[in-house]
Amino acid sequence: MESQKAKKLLSFISAMIMAVCLMTAAIPEAKAASVYDEYLSWSQMDPRWSSTPMGGGATIRNSGCLLTSLAIMAMHSGSIDSAAMANLGISSVEQFNPGVLANAYSSVNGFSYDGAIQSWGTAHQLMPSITWGWDSYFDSSTKSGFISEIGGLMADGWHIIARVNAPYGAYHWVYIRAVDSNNVYMCDPAHDSDNLYDVYPDGIQGEYWALKGARTPAQSGKPVVTYTPALNISVETGKTFYSYGEELDMTQYTAKLTGTDPKLGPWEKAAEKLSIAKNVRVDASAYDPYNAGTYTIKLSAGTSYASASASFDVTVSMPVGEYFLDSLESVNVTSECGSGRKVTELKNGNVVDIIESRGKYGLIRSDDITGWTDLTTLVLCEAGEKHIVGDINGDGSVDKYDLSLLNTYLKDKKTLPDGISTLTAAEREAADIDCDGDLDNEDVLIFLTAIRG
Repeated sequence: MESQKAKKLLSFISAMIMAVCLMTAAIPEAKAASVYDEYLSWSQMDPRWSSTPMGGGATIRNSGCLLTSLAIMAMHSGSIDSAAMANLGISSVEQFNPGVLANAYSSVNGFSYDGAIQSWGTAHQLMPSITWGWDSYFDSSTKSGFISEIGGLMADGWHIIARVNAPYGAYHWVYIRAVDSNNVYMCDPAHDSDNLYDVYPDGIQGEYWALKGARTPAQSGKPVVTYTPALNISVETGKTFYSYGEELDMTQYTAKLTGTDPKLGPWEKAAEKLSIAKNVRVDASAYDPYNAGTYTIKLSAGTSYASASASFDVTVSMPVGEYFLDSLESVNVTSECGSGRKVTELKNGNVVDIIESRGKYGLIRSDDITGWTDLTTLVLCEAGEKHIVGDINGDGSVDKYDLSLLNTYLKDKKTLPDGISTLTAAEREAADIDCDGDLDNEDVLIFLTAIRG
């Protein structure tokens, strides 16, 4: 009986031991500190390595944002190869983490006392597949500018670690994982969010590290932004109408170049007056100030990846002043410049005073007429012309021909609308032989007396 009890006890103990072994086997081993599926979210506050010293008085927790970003870059670029593992003292890439990298830097005196990385070249010394490029500053100060510059650098194969505007003016570094046309995506050692401008509204402070690894950003599966090359010229025009004989004034026009660089993205240059433009070529060879009409001023510009052209029109107008019709064919006066209803018509010998011109059309305005006529069908009277009193036709004598002109004027004045005459202003002044400021029968009588005398 006792033997049976002993056997049962031994069986129970064996079963318990087996259960404990099974339970122990069911408990997973502690997870390795670094694995492929988590390196993009490595944090400098991770307790697995946050207390790792950096120099004499710093740790990864309080000074390791740049080092952690570099560790992420090393993994993302596939740069932890056999040579790197030998230098880092690990036998598997999954053993790599920011703590391992910090210890390796300490082993070669890579930190200053306060935890700053003393030499840019130490990264290559420890991880030969990483090539140091430079520590520099972005040219841009806007979000779109940063996106353009970063996208261009990544397209050229550079991995970027950038400094952001952390609170209270502190320096903080993040690894730039990706960019698109609107956003910058990061791996932040101090924050879970990957959208840089959501976390740091003031964006990048300007400084960045550029490094190359075993794989380019594109080979690392990172969506680097691509741009369609373009170039555009926009023109702001001032003066578009010129008086007859007036030279083209290029200070009146401003051109601005904008474009999209296939590597760097959108850009723009400051607007320039065409009189001093360096980036825009101007072709105004067609312009003729002594020939009324509309002229096209052509602009062009080019880069290594795109070209652009633009143009604007200017109009040379006929001179204002008196015109007369020296043709047997009548000429219409219309309500609009170059079109519209017929207001009246000009006939052979009619004189009109043009007070405004647009191209080849001139405006007549009086108490009876407001309309436009084609000045190319008329003859411009000589400006400032003077006649001897009584010598209406200017032939040097006062005779029956002058009297005939006066009689015709007085006759047509009764039927012609105000604004149309048969005498020019100079001729009317000469016809006012009694100098009373009016042309009437008194002037006719004096002409008859002068001619008979």
